[in-house]
Parts: sequence; structure tokens; C-alpha cells
Amino acid sequence: MSIRRISAIVIRHLYMWPRSMERLMGSFGWPILEIIIWGLTMSYFQNSLFHNFSLLSIILGSLIMWQIIARTQTETSIIFLDEIWNKNLINIFSSPLTKGEFLISIIVLNLIKIFFTILSLSLIGFTFYKFNLIASFGFYLPFLLFNLFLTGWSVGFFVIGMILRFGYKIQELAWAIVLFIQPFSCVYYPVSSLPVWARYISMLFPSSYLFEEMRNILSNQTVNPNNLYASFTLNIIYLSLSIWFFSSMFEKGREYGRLVKLN
Repeated sequence: MSIRRISAIVIRHLYMWPRSMERLMGSFGWPILEIIIWGLTMSYFQNSLFHNFSLLSIILGSLIMWQIIARTQTETSIIFLDEIWNKNLINIFSSPLTKGEFLISIIVLNLIKIFFTILSLSLIGFTFYKFNLIASFGFYLPFLLFNLFLTGWSVGFFVIGMILRFGYKIQELAWAIVLFIQPFSCVYYPVSSLPVWARYISMLFPSSYLFEEMRNILSNQTVNPNNLYASFTLNIIYLSLSIWFFSSMFEKGREYGRLVKLN
């Protein structure tokens, strides 16, 4: 395990990050735009219809936490696609860089970028809507954030594996897959509002347990540890499977020459 090689990948992408409007919009622009629009909308409903129940806090909390999953997954996939678009995939894997080091560099980049995303969303939420992310979740915030990251990485590594297997034609999955996950994650509504058949599907998603517990903490100030344990267990299973899938597809891609076709 080489810290120098991991650092090289991280630094390379950090140099490009502030120089690309597309990447900056992904980390700051779109998330901030969404929280402002949703915040203004829900503030109106809050002031007009609700008096005792803080629907605004629940919506803003849901929005921020969903952005963590969505941005983590998308950034994970785009870091890999960026190497393909720049025709650099063969170059970096012709070096001593290992698959494990590459995945670790992706995780480090995610943590750096998402830190600033969370910070900007938290500041916007507090400044405009008096929503304090830390005070709202307290002791449980690190555990919630950690699980949100695990979910995003699991999906992101799966998408990379799919790109290695099917090539360019599947790269749209990097943006579209969150649209399939969101309805069953129950981001803005409880699991009980889903049809019976959809509830069983939502039980397979670790994110559904996280958002259910987030609403429970904000509305009742209580914690059901079973939801947290279920989310963590599923995340570990899916993360292990996604890493195995990525590794398997990478080796098959190298064996059958698909890496060269991607470059």
C-alpha cells in the first residue's frame, strides 16, 4: 500500500476540481439550488398550514442527507469516467497503482468534496431557515453520515463495475441510478406510505432505514437502534459485494481487452 500513489491520484483530481464549472456545480451549485428551492417552498407551507410539527426541518434534513448519498455515488462514478474521458485509464493502471489504492483514492476524494458540500448546505440551511444539522441529530449524526457514505460508495463501485462490463453505453447509469433508488429510499415520506409490495423492496435498501430514523429523531427525539443496525449491516454487505464486483469486472476487462476499448 503506497501513500504516494494514493496521494498522486487525489492531488491530480483536486487540481482539476476548482477549474471545472461542471465539477463545482456538482459539488456546490445544484445541491445549494435544490435546498434553496425546497426550503422556500416548504417554508411557505410551514407558515401557512403547520404550527406544531416541523415539516420544514424534516424536509431540509432529508434533502441534505439525500444529497450526501447522491453526490457520493455520482462523484465515485465520475472520477472513474473522468479517467476514461481523458484517455488516462490505461496510463494509471500501467503504473504500480493497484485496484485497492485506486478505490481508496476515490474514497478520499469523496470525503474531501462532500465535506465542502455538507458544509455549504449546512450554512445555507442555518442562515436561511434556522436549521442546525448538528443540533438536530446530535450524537447520532456521525453514524448517519457514515452510513450515507457507505451507501453512496456501494452504488458508485457497482456503477464502475457495470461500465467496465458494458462500456460507454452504460455510463448514463452514473447519473440515472439514483432516480431508481430514491423512491424506495423513502427520502421525503415514511415507508408506511408505500404500497405493500414496495415496502418489501424498500427493506432491501439501507437508505430507507436511515431516512426512517432521521424522521424519527427530528419528530420524536427518539432513536430506534434496530434501524441503524439494519442499515449498517446492509451497507457492509453491499459494499463488500460492490468491491468484489468491481474487482471481478476489472480483471475480466483486462483479460478480454475491454480496458483498451474504454481508453
